[in-house]
Amino acid sequence: MRSVVVVLALLFGCANAPPPRPATPPVTAGPPVAVSPRPREPRRTQPTDPPPVFLDPARRAKLEAAFPAIDAYLQQTVARDRLVGLAAGVVIDGELAWFRGYGQRDPARGLPVERDSVFGIGSITKSFTALAILKLRDEGRLDLDRPAATYLPALDDIAYPTADSPRFTVRQILTHTAGLPRMGNFAEYPETPPSRAEFLATLAGVGLDRPPGERRVYSNLGFQLLGPLVEAVAGVDHRRYVREELLAPLGMTSTVWTPEDVPGDRLAIGHERTPEQASRPRPHWRPGAADAAGGLYSSVEDLTRYAAFNLAAWPARDEAEAGPLRRATVREAHALAALSSYSAASVPAAPARLNISGSGLGFGVQATCRFDQVVVLVGKTLNYRASLHLLPSRGVAVILLTNQSSIPSTVLPKDGARVLELLADTGALEPRRHAPAPALTAAAAELAGLVGRWDDAAHARLFSPDFRDSNPPAALAAKFAGWHALVGACGEPRPLAIEDPRAGSFESTCARGVLRLELRVAPWAGAPVSSFTAEATGLAAAPALVDAAERTLRLLRRWDEREFGRLYAEPFATAGTRVDFAEAARRWGRCEVGPPRVQGPLEATFALKCETGAPTLRLRLSATAPAKIVEFHLREPREGPCQ
Repeated sequence: MRSVVVVLALLFGCANAPPPRPATPPVTAGPPVAVSPRPREPRRTQPTDPPPVFLDPARRAKLEAAFPAIDAYLQQTVARDRLVGLAAGVVIDGELAWFRGYGQRDPARGLPVERDSVFGIGSITKSFTALAILKLRDEGRLDLDRPAATYLPALDDIAYPTADSPRFTVRQILTHTAGLPRMGNFAEYPETPPSRAEFLATLAGVGLDRPPGERRVYSNLGFQLLGPLVEAVAGVDHRRYVREELLAPLGMTSTVWTPEDVPGDRLAIGHERTPEQASRPRPHWRPGAADAAGGLYSSVEDLTRYAAFNLAAWPARDEAEAGPLRRATVREAHALAALSSYSAASVPAAPARLNISGSGLGFGVQATCRFDQVVVLVGKTLNYRASLHLLPSRGVAVILLTNQSSIPSTVLPKDGARVLELLADTGALEPRRHAPAPALTAAAAELAGLVGRWDDAAHARLFSPDFRDSNPPAALAAKFAGWHALVGACGEPRPLAIEDPRAGSFESTCARGVLRLELRVAPWAGAPVSSFTAEATGLAAAPALVDAAERTLRLLRRWDEREFGRLYAEPFATAGTRVDFAEAARRWGRCEVGPPRVQGPLEATFALKCETGAPTLRLRLSATAPAKIVEFHLREPREGPCQ
């Protein structure tokens, strides 16, 4: 089959100089508008389902088995990039399960890298600033969807690109969709740290790159401005607010805003590479009032506490809140809110590839074929590089910090992603799994009991209104009678795979085979069944279905238009199907019919035995004579989000 590669890049930036901008839309500035605090407790209308849990009791030991491979890989990383020092940590279930220090935090004094060595973390700071904003929102002191200038009037000095541009909101700053340029009209690395007044004065004459809300473009300026905005709302300096409201409650005593505040001699000295390729110390970066985007320093030890706090927000559950922010607020920050890029690739004889990337509220968010959600924080300054990868559904984080700045900003994040892959190679980096809700188990048992014992009263009692509308009693009774004819009476079902507490698959041993049920129950009183399907294994398909499958495979090997017309119903287009059959034959080679899974007297899915690959063939025959194929699916089943 032909290789298919699809790459779609969205929301990309442009380096051209902006055109002249019209004046800012007229605004009536006023004091910050108070908003009502969010309700602390959602209204409860039904019993809570149990949260998902890790099922493998040997999970921790299996993950720890990857540590030697991680150590070997990071040793190669240090040599490859000639790093002065590297601090690496793996966090499992809120604990620093593994740490290694490579190289030196201060070569001039021969001091090694240790778990409490403090590095600049650059833009990882943005996540702390974002959480400060969200805390103020939760307290009812600001509204994310009001114009940001409501709280920081100096933002009205910024010019908009069109007369119809909406005023950018606090939420748009958090998601990098405000239209603000990447940097402001001042030096990124100033000789003298700017004061708050000096920083805000630089906004005069600055314009947006694009109208707010159009697309995501990364903006340091936006998060730099959130520092003064926090101060305007909270009434205290943003550094103090972050320190007292976030860092202190989390026990992050070594996370500070200036190098002078680093305790003892634990500061890792930032280095750059000279033109002669030797590493030399670099003066400290002093961003002054613009430090809300990247000014913090921290250690693996403290970032473990931060990772534990973020991971502990998942999953949603009933237990009492323990952190400085509500768990729901942290989960909100981790959710994809603005897409920046998407790429996918499908090629023969290789796993599919997918990468989705974008922003939550101050957090980077990615998804791949292997991981459905990766929360990524990356930092760089002239002195340091840093990365923090979080897998919320799997309870694991990876921390990497270096005091060598002369490497591309993408290097350390790729190394962090590689460490996650090494952990996943153990087979133990699986997400939490749900147990079935009692209502789901009871519904599966009732469905199995209806095979051979249909009851019209059950139609009204067991199924949801929308399901009953599309499945009248007579039609559903005929389906259950058909399954009974195939498998006979069935026993108590047992769970196979549970998607969530109210949806999953069950298996029931019957007189002549096994019946598999997939169902979902509605989240309201009575928990009626809102959808379900059934199929049988361990028994032969009807001879007409087997004959149709064998004739289809012969058509794959050698096309015969008249045979196709005799076998397939009219809706199938001859020309298009011939092309599809030829590609399938080229991909899988010669195939033979294997064991079936029977969905009904006239419907089955056959496992195929082919020269390459293991596709399945699903067929449904018409009920009229002569029986013809009215539904056809030929595909190779795959596990995971990229199937």
